[in-house]
Amino acid sequence: MLRKDLISTEIQKLREALARILNLKKEGNIDDAHTQTRKVLNESFDIPEDYFSDSFSTADFEQTLQNSNLDAEKLNILSTLIFESAHPFEDTDETYHKLHAVLAIFNRLEQVYHQQSLDNLSKREMIDKFLNTDQYE
Repeated sequence: MLRKDLISTEIQKLREALARILNLKKEGNIDDAHTQTRKVLNESFDIPEDYFSDSFSTADFEQTLQNSNLDAEKLNILSTLIFESAHPFEDTDETYHKLHAVLAIFNRLEQVYHQQSLDNLSKREMIDKFLNTDQYE
């Protein structure tokens, strides 16, 4: 019971952090939102700021996901954090790496947890459009 409470508390804290990040973006504070996103990714998921650098590998990231004990709810939060850290999309390697990571998480959610959401489908469509046409509106 205690473990379940700790997990629920952790998920609630992640949701609150995500809400703050989305609010910052809504207010136009994109840089502050990205700073907060990097902080949450580092502190809650052990993803350092330079994780999506030139040495990033989608296959390695997929293996990390497979070896992790992240449940579907945490994976959804992680995908949203990474997506928001890349949005608005820019034509950089880091953005491409982040978007491929988000797609890997979506694939895991669908294949392992049999979960899809309209939000994730919408994000997948935005990502696919950006990656396949190098255009984003």
